[in-house]
Amino acid sequence: MSLGVALPEREVRRSFWLNVFNGALFNFAGRLIDPPVVLTWFVSHLTSSNLLIGLVTPLSQAGWLLPQAFVSARVQRMRRKMPSYAAAAGIRVAAWLLLAAAVWWVEIPAILLAAFFALYTLAWVAAGLAGLAFFEVTAKTIPAWRRGRLFATRQLTGGLLSLGAGWIVKVILTHPGLPFPRNHAILFLLYSIIIIPAMLAFISIREPPGTAVSKRIGTKEQLRRGWRFLKVDTVYRRYMLARAMLGLADIALPFYGIYAKEMLGAPDGIIGWYLTARVGSRLAFNLPWGWISDKRGNRLVMRLQSLGYGLTALLALALVVGVESLHLRGTWLPFLVVPLYFIDGAIRPAQILAGSNFLLELAPEEERPLYLGLSNTLMGIVVLTSGFGGLLVDLMGFVGLFATALVLSTAAYALATGLPEPRREGM
Repeated sequence: MSLGVALPEREVRRSFWLNVFNGALFNFAGRLIDPPVVLTWFVSHLTSSNLLIGLVTPLSQAGWLLPQAFVSARVQRMRRKMPSYAAAAGIRVAAWLLLAAAVWWVEIPAILLAAFFALYTLAWVAAGLAGLAFFEVTAKTIPAWRRGRLFATRQLTGGLLSLGAGWIVKVILTHPGLPFPRNHAILFLLYSIIIIPAMLAFISIREPPGTAVSKRIGTKEQLRRGWRFLKVDTVYRRYMLARAMLGLADIALPFYGIYAKEMLGAPDGIIGWYLTARVGSRLAFNLPWGWISDKRGNRLVMRLQSLGYGLTALLALALVVGVESLHLRGTWLPFLVVPLYFIDGAIRPAQILAGSNFLLELAPEEERPLYLGLSNTLMGIVVLTSGFGGLLVDLMGFVGLFATALVLSTAAYALATGLPEPRREGM
């Protein structure tokens, strides 16, 4: 497995901090349009369809993940991957700016809903096209033993910037001069403005040339090769099953706020509380997750992530059953959802460490784009499937949805426990 390229220490430090700057701005910008909180709430004002509401968060993840296997063959032929990142960056900015304009000007809800999903999907597919290049450049410029610290620092600095995001969102969404949906248009515009310097910082990293596959491989052949890896590599296969269970366990996340809105009577302003809880806990737990990744390895990270998902689902289930069985009423009830967002925020830093960071160590350099691309595309299918959580709500209610998430989290823990730890150092 590749542990990174031998760059001068000064160059590694420069790449490290440019990468951190990129992540900090993206994390801050992302909280302003946080899909599980802000965007889910936005779509719930345009439609009562639980299916469409439930698709918002998975689409952001699936759009980023799905394209990667299909572009991995092209990326493998490139000694430098940064040009593909730069091209995708332009598409992303254009899509978000067009979305801000559409939300500001379009007044018919059905047309606005269609425009939102079209441009939102385009923006995240473009992000997916940039994803392989991002991880390839990161792997080539940051040694493996610093990557846990890198991703933790990206999220820590982003969390510090994001401490005021909940307040910003609350002020904009409750401003009397910004009625719905124009208040959300301002959030989309702010997001677009902030991600531009973030992308420019990453593009400024001096990427060294790497190993390129000279043979032209078609998409079908690339997928066939990836499927062969999945069949013969038992560790990789078990890892993907564990990661798939975690992806499906996320089925409940978009509906914590929707439950508060529909069943507990939560007002728009409470979004700020939910967002602050999620951002604050994410900030507090960033460095501990990075330490666990660097010192104890990513198998433990995945196991703890599974436990965290299970705990959140269990508390959500207890909340629903408690409110219904005790017939509770009151304006204080929506605040009982705050702990769910707090716990969810606390375990979010583990997601990337137990995900792509694991594969950066597992995969050989020449096949790394294929391993990453196939894994992320498969996860794109998984998270897109999790978007049908709205159908579970319609069929089984919130109790059925949260119980399903608990079962899936338990399965993920069992699978993660059976994984070996690929890193030898520090164990």
